[in-house]
Amino acid sequence: MDASTPKVITKSDPARLTIEWSDGRSSSFCSAELRRLCPCAHCVDEVTGRKLLDPETVPEDLLHRAVRLVGRYALGIEFADGHSTGLYSFDFLLRHAPEPSASDPGGAPQDQ
Repeated sequence: MDASTPKVITKSDPARLTIEWSDGRSSSFCSAELRRLCPCAHCVDEVTGRKLLDPETVPEDLLHRAVRLVGRYALGIEFADGHSTGLYSFDFLLRHAPEPSASDPGGAPQDQ
């Protein structure tokens, strides 16, 4: 089992998703930040990689309605704004895992 394999995926609350990875790390993702990171073709230009989604249009209090496994490699997330086309591969989630801090257990995404 490699490091990018989740052991446990928990919908901590409607605004947060927590993943315990096979290497012992834990990552807690804010739903709004996951929405801003969406890698789908509606949110990111497939050719240039340029972000098409204006992050200012995503409310901080955005919730997720549903989270589902996609095969053995990704999560599909349906957000309260109706968006549900992004596939978040486990590698993608691990690369964008927030650094935990005392004041914000979700932290901010890492640049890698």
